[in-house]
Amino acid sequence: MANRPSLALSVLGLLCCLSGLGPTSAWGAPEQSPSVALASQTAPPADPAADPWLSEQGPAVVMPEEVAGERVAAAWSASSDGLHARGGALRRVRVEYGLGNLPAPAYVVLAAATEEDPHLYSALARDLAPGIPAIQMAHVLALWQSGDIGAATGAFGDALWASAGGLGPQLWLLQNVTFVLLVVVLCASLAFILLASLQVFPHAAHDLGDLLSSRTPAFARTAVLLGLLLAPLALGEGVIGLALAFFALAFAYARGSQRNALVMAAMLLVIGLHPLGQVVSVATGLGEQDPIARSAMAVVAGVEDRADVERLEAAFDEDATAAHALAYRARRYGLDERSREYIEALLVRRPTDGVLLANRGNLEMRRGRTETAIDYYEEASAEIDSATLLFDLSQAYASVFRLEEYETTIERAQRLDDEEVAALSDLDDARLVADLGFPVGMLRDRLRRFALSENTPHVALVGMLAPGRLGDRWFVTAGAFAVTALLCLLLADRYDHASRCVRCGHRICTRCEATVWSEEICDDCHHLFENPEATDPSLRMARLQALSKREVWIDRLVLVGALLVPGFAGFAARRPDFAMFGLLLFGWIAAWLVWPIGVFDDPMLMGPMAVLLFGVPGVLALFAYTGIVVASVVARKNR
Repeated sequence: MANRPSLALSVLGLLCCLSGLGPTSAWGAPEQSPSVALASQTAPPADPAADPWLSEQGPAVVMPEEVAGERVAAAWSASSDGLHARGGALRRVRVEYGLGNLPAPAYVVLAAATEEDPHLYSALARDLAPGIPAIQMAHVLALWQSGDIGAATGAFGDALWASAGGLGPQLWLLQNVTFVLLVVVLCASLAFILLASLQVFPHAAHDLGDLLSSRTPAFARTAVLLGLLLAPLALGEGVIGLALAFFALAFAYARGSQRNALVMAAMLLVIGLHPLGQVVSVATGLGEQDPIARSAMAVVAGVEDRADVERLEAAFDEDATAAHALAYRARRYGLDERSREYIEALLVRRPTDGVLLANRGNLEMRRGRTETAIDYYEEASAEIDSATLLFDLSQAYASVFRLEEYETTIERAQRLDDEEVAALSDLDDARLVADLGFPVGMLRDRLRRFALSENTPHVALVGMLAPGRLGDRWFVTAGAFAVTALLCLLLADRYDHASRCVRCGHRICTRCEATVWSEEICDDCHHLFENPEATDPSLRMARLQALSKREVWIDRLVLVGALLVPGFAGFAARRPDFAMFGLLLFGWIAAWLVWPIGVFDDPMLMGPMAVLLFGVPGVLALFAYTGIVVASVVARKNR
């Protein structure tokens, strides 16, 4: 108990010492020198009126950095007068800053459509996202439901143009159409080679057995031939090696038009494995193979993340696509000064880029430097033809009262795209200038160069079909088929081929029979039909009845096979061209039934347009395939 007062006194003394020290002394700051302390004590009190912060100009300070604000969201939030007012504000922002499609607000507008006037809402949504075929088709359906068939027809043409002109729909079409073509071409060519080889397989097995021994049983002949055909598969060449072996078998026994069809099938197989497979690889694997292009497309679509921005910033100095994307993003977020810096840095490397020059002129125009803006516009107009650019130039001419040049320029703009000029003029703003959008042509050129590059990997399907050396390069695959065809031409006629009688089905072989009349008619049938007087009438009539029953049975089998097996009717009619085209058409029909709206479905982008783009060719292919089957059956009857 005696220690408590002393402890309390110690704590009290410590608090008094801390309160006597200043805040800097408490943290161990150095003490002032005596002269400084004396000066501070003798200095007169400061006059508040002399404070520089209270003067008119004040001291020089660092200006705060631009604050990013998404223009689309800001325009949507600032307009509170209704959905149409918000849509009009967004349309102006999209046009003024070249922001491309705005699908999110467009779908909001579509969702709010009323039953009385759905076409008014769909028209507004179309103006917000003119490059989205799904929204274009929604406008077509709304016009159709309202009874305006003529306007619906015109809008359908606009929807088709949007599907053909926009980068997003083009990539969707490229991905889906090329992938379906790849599957169709590979399957049709492989199926044709397989059917052609199966047609001559029994004759080849018989001939191969005769080379070994005339007493070789049928099952042994078949086993030996199968072993030879499967050898490339065992050597690791995959399906392409198997196809080469079957091609050699079919080509050795083929004649005339069937050899031509086999050459066409081999060419289609090479095209599908290499150039078409390379295009499919580029179209379907853009994100993994070209991250800069993927990030740039994400910026244009407004769905980029921080990783995309960092990737583009890292490639700014070397990649013009990345620089364009960053300038576009800065413009969309209202960072005009940063956008100007991006454009100026890019103009050093690309001084003749019309898009950069035009958008640089717009920045000057918005800052009130009209003459400087005109210089940029005139340089840009010498590089590119753009109605939007000429409209901006006419606005600049009108601002400085150069009326003759204004009229000439606006007429040029209207000749290029009168609808675009009318849409800009409807905004009724004498100071309006519209930015040019992201140059998607750069991405198209980038994809084209990447597709033609030898370093482009093949799709997994091609890798599974050709895992060995035969599938390494296109010239290796093509050379293998060409050498095989040449060897067959040189060696196929060195020995007699077995065949089958078209009337009775008897095998015709010069090594097994004493007399052979031809490759198609056996000696007995020739004697029966060509020398009836030398044949017993009753026996001849019984033989003819048996052959007639066989013909009816064969006709039924051919009809069933034509309906169930693609290409069978063409081979039965000895029209290999019909068989090849029938297989191609059937492949497209099968792909349409499996993927009615595309392999890579994107309903927010394509919508009902995907059904039309796949459905119309599918229906046409169905009618064409039916016609080929009927023509094949008729050709066989007339043979």
